[in-house]
Amino acid sequence: MKNVIFDWSGTLVDDLPPVLEATNQIFAHYGREPMHRDEFRRTFRLPFVEFYDEVLPGVPMDDLDKLYHEFFVGSDEKVAILPGALEFLDFCRERGKRLFLLSSIHQHHYEAQSAALGLDGYFEFAYAQVLDKKEKIHEILEDHQLDPEETMFVGDMVHDIETARHGGVLSVATHTGYDPPERLAAAQPDLTVPDLARLKRFLKGC
Repeated sequence: MKNVIFDWSGTLVDDLPPVLEATNQIFAHYGREPMHRDEFRRTFRLPFVEFYDEVLPGVPMDDLDKLYHEFFVGSDEKVAILPGALEFLDFCRERGKRLFLLSSIHQHHYEAQSAALGLDGYFEFAYAQVLDKKEKIHEILEDHQLDPEETMFVGDMVHDIETARHGGVLSVATHTGYDPPERLAAAQPDLTVPDLARLKRFLKGC
């Protein structure tokens, strides 16, 4: 594997606490009951437009996006680097692997988090604010001349596994994020790891 494409939320960083808080504030704004963490993990999915179409039908995405940005930025909950993530990025860089980001995270949120957590400069190119990653994966492979057989996509959600499969690259699922292990298993990723520390050990043995 010469190339690694990463998801951001739930793969490299833990942003579930502020995401859940912002989501529940949106629910409160529209008079809907909040979700607890486990319910949110069972229900939330990408593309997130489908999630909001289900839980708040008829509400325009532009309105939801503005509220989400406001509530997320105002949250007291912190975003943290996931255990083993920084070490895995360093490992990949030391091995000369080309690193890319493919995430649905808002561009401004990604830039702020990346700077605050010291993750600037790791990616050759960062694709943020991508609603449907399956629509972007082939563009990334073509623009950067990446051989699918030499490329993996590491993510924490079923949509990431589906995106990898759509692009013909190796799908790696990690248990550190949004989708529960049983949902990830049902999507049949090529490789499943509990975290990036385990993925590092796996690659070192290859």
